[in-house]
Amino acid sequence: METVNREKINYFACVLFNGPILILTFMANFFFIFCMVRPLHGERIKQPLKLLLASLICSTMIYLMASFVLSSYGIQPENNKTAEISLLVVTSSLTASMASSVWLNFFFYTQIVPAQRALFIWIKKNIKPIIYCGWLLERIYSFFEVTLWILERSNCHDNYNLTMDRDTHENDECLENLNTLLSVDSFRFSVCLYVVLMSSGSTVVYLCRHMRRMMANGPPLSCPMFRNQVRVTATGILQVILYIICATWNIYKSFTSTSVSPCIHYTVFNLYMAGTTLNLGAGQGVIRKRVVDIWLKATQWCKAPKTQSEQGG
Repeated sequence: METVNREKINYFACVLFNGPILILTFMANFFFIFCMVRPLHGERIKQPLKLLLASLICSTMIYLMASFVLSSYGIQPENNKTAEISLLVVTSSLTASMASSVWLNFFFYTQIVPAQRALFIWIKKNIKPIIYCGWLLERIYSFFEVTLWILERSNCHDNYNLTMDRDTHENDECLENLNTLLSVDSFRFSVCLYVVLMSSGSTVVYLCRHMRRMMANGPPLSCPMFRNQVRVTATGILQVILYIICATWNIYKSFTSTSVSPCIHYTVFNLYMAGTTLNLGAGQGVIRKRVVDIWLKATQWCKAPKTQSEQGG
């Protein structure tokens, strides 16, 4: 009885902490969708940026909706098909969001850093098909990974769930297959980590050199183009930090034999999604312009009644 009460207390504490995060993140991403569908002054978002932003926002929204469903069943459900499917959707949408953020970071790197080597020149010229193909391959891989998880779950009739806890697997064959999937996932996280570190590091080095040249004999540092580049780079660095934390935690949770509270695992994912949402709002001009426009209209609306009352007095 005491153990059950403790689990209930932990569950309610987890919901109280993560609930506001999920709600605010959901509202922010819903606003992002509005900004993309109805950009200010009919501004068009060019490809492949539009695809990457849509992929990132959609995967976040899917994650949030599945998280709401999962929370209603408990953070670590057992023997419940709906909850297990929700947990699978949470995991796959999180992976899709992380992959989209990597491609977005790489895209801005190709737009900011000038091409000097032949390979980079070719990449910049063919950035659209490269991102389209990479995005499509990522979706195909995710589909097959989900399929393998489902087949593995149906073939092994033990009590393990989809939270990737190694100590709950008693069947050696199932454990071996699970380790294979986890190794492939770890390899993918490592490759993505290399890409974001390379792209963000190269962008920072270029902007530092460019800043020194501008201070010496170039245009002022306050030029809009340079400010936008610095803003995108800063949000990219923050995204890299979030990615490292989330990927490292995911790999640690997958391969460690130490029991970790599902609430902690769930909270790390939610904080990553919330941080990604904040970065997206701060880094994308189509969102910032809409926020500024709403803020200006709100301030004008608030000032109007005061002006009328002063004139009436």
